[in-house]
Amino acid sequence: MNIVPTIEGGLAIELSSEVDWEVLEMIIRDVGRPGHLAESLAGLMDDNSDWEDYVLPDLKSIFDGQTKYVVAALKDARDRNEQVVFVNPKQGEQWYGAVNQARMALEARYQLDSIEDFEDAPEELRSAYFRGRFYCMLQTMLLDYVMDVE
Repeated sequence: MNIVPTIEGGLAIELSSEVDWEVLEMIIRDVGRPGHLAESLAGLMDDNSDWEDYVLPDLKSIFDGQTKYVVAALKDARDRNEQVVFVNPKQGEQWYGAVNQARMALEARYQLDSIEDFEDAPEELRSAYFRGRFYCMLQTMLLDYVMDVE
């Protein structure tokens, strides 16, 4: 898989094998249930906050929308047998959000930042670590080349 910036200010994710597709589709599997992340953030709020009444429903809706968008984009590219998935500036926030959810879900599930030695780690943990690094790299590229961040 190659990920390169486009002249139009987007990214082109060039997929050269079935493994590349599987890695990209892991974003959705790693997110799991989009609302779960929003709900877990509620634990950071004090009991007297209006988080669950006012913020949580909107946050769930945003997270769910981001995930559904990426699912649809990948499904459409797969159905058309595309070898490149394009992310243009209008889609950047959706992609960034879904990738961020996947990265945060992996961290919550495996506490990847606290592991120092991966040599003897189980395969599942090593795989999660490398996916997390991939998501960080993809987020960086989205910020650098797609999203208008000042």
